[in-house]
Amino acid sequence: MNHKPASDTAASALASTWALLAATLREGWAREVGKAMAIVTTVPVPTLNGVWATCPNTPPEDIEAGLETVAACRVPHCLEARPGGRAAAKTIAERRGLVAEPDIPLMATVGGVEGPRPDGLVVRELEPAEASLHCEVAGPAFGAPPDLLARLITPAVLALPEVRGYVGEVNGEAVVTAMSVTTEDAVGIFNVATAPAYRRQGYGAAATARALNDGLEAGASWGWLQSTEAGRGVYATLGFTTLESWPCWVTAS
Repeated sequence: MNHKPASDTAASALASTWALLAATLREGWAREVGKAMAIVTTVPVPTLNGVWATCPNTPPEDIEAGLETVAACRVPHCLEARPGGRAAAKTIAERRGLVAEPDIPLMATVGGVEGPRPDGLVVRELEPAEASLHCEVAGPAFGAPPDLLARLITPAVLALPEVRGYVGEVNGEAVVTAMSVTTEDAVGIFNVATAPAYRRQGYGAAATARALNDGLEAGASWGWLQSTEAGRGVYATLGFTTLESWPCWVTAS
């Protein structure tokens, strides 16, 4: 692939990646409900459970059925949809009492990238037994307790051949972390997180570049990620472009 992937291709990669991660967890599951994907990790964070309407023409009844299945598990959950399905998804979300969140950019890039090389930063791949180190950095960066994130990022997850975890250290102190999941010809980048005291020094971009380039060496030809608005500029400097922005609704806290 020598051109930017289509939005449909990136949406399919997203769904298959989340399904892979959820199926690894003891009580997690993923299932197709018509043209929607219902996923439960059981981790009590709305965006880690829910329904992803990854087709632009996902029938409303598929979204409804998926949400019913997820809601029966009594976990906080979300609904994410393609931009073309915004109106139908909005109606369903409001009827179910879900609250609108900022749109989530879906970004992609093709080929390797040259990331920054901050002085003193050493980025290395994590061993499966070091899953807790990823959580210790990412949890506080995302405003979540590390033990909560550890329910999703387990040693068994990091042991999957498709998954890699990374930590960046300065003078032996873990300051940044990231994950990647390679499926078929795509590598997805997740959980890029920098400790608050070490931000704006290029650490997140460096970890992202390492994760992406390793995925390409493992057989992928392009990369994708879902970004926050705050992170979009960082990823743009690495060559990621926004394919589309997905509306998102979550259960009320």
